[in-house]
Amino acid sequence: MNNVRVPVGLLRKGAIPAAFIAALTGPFAIATLERFEGNVLAVYADNLAGGLPTYCAGATDRKAVVGTKLTSDQCKEVNKTTILDYGYAVLACTEWKYLTPTRLVGLTMFAINVGKEGACGSAAVRSINAGQVTAGCNLLAYKPNGQPNWSNAGGQFVNGLFNRRKAERVMCLDSI
Repeated sequence: MNNVRVPVGLLRKGAIPAAFIAALTGPFAIATLERFEGNVLAVYADNLAGGLPTYCAGATDRKAVVGTKLTSDQCKEVNKTTILDYGYAVLACTEWKYLTPTRLVGLTMFAINVGKEGACGSAAVRSINAGQVTAGCNLLAYKPNGQPNWSNAGGQFVNGLFNRRKAERVMCLDSI
C-alpha cells in the first residue's frame, strides 16, 4: 500500500475521517471489489482491454508478465491498494459532508470501473457535490430519461455492467 499516491486536492482537505479510512480498508470494500471484478491469482491478457496485463481484482500493469502466479495474500494487498488509490481520488473530488462510508465505497467501485476522471467528472458526482444526493446516486445507474447509464462497453449494452451500476446506486443511497 506504500505506492498509493494521495492526490494533492485531498491533501488540501485535511485529515481524512477515520470512518472513511475504515470503509476503504475494511472487509466490505474488499469483498465488494472481488464480487464485482473477480479475483484472479495470475496475470492474464484482458481481451476487453486490448490485451492489457490484468490480475487480482482487475489491477492492470503494462509491465506485468502474463502467466505470473500470485498468492491470495498478494492479491489481498493489491486489492487494498487499488481501493485506496481510487478511494483517495473520490475523496479528493467529493464534498465530504455528503458522504457516508457506504456511499464512499459505492463511488469508489464506480471509479474503479469507469476511471478516476470518469467518476469525478460525472454528473453523478457533480449532483452529489451540489447536495442533490438522491439524484446523483440515481445517475450512477440511470440517465435522467430512465435509460441505463454507464452500462455500455465497446458501444454495446452490457447487462452485467448495468447490474453493477444498480448495486453501486444502492450503496450510494445508503443513509438517505
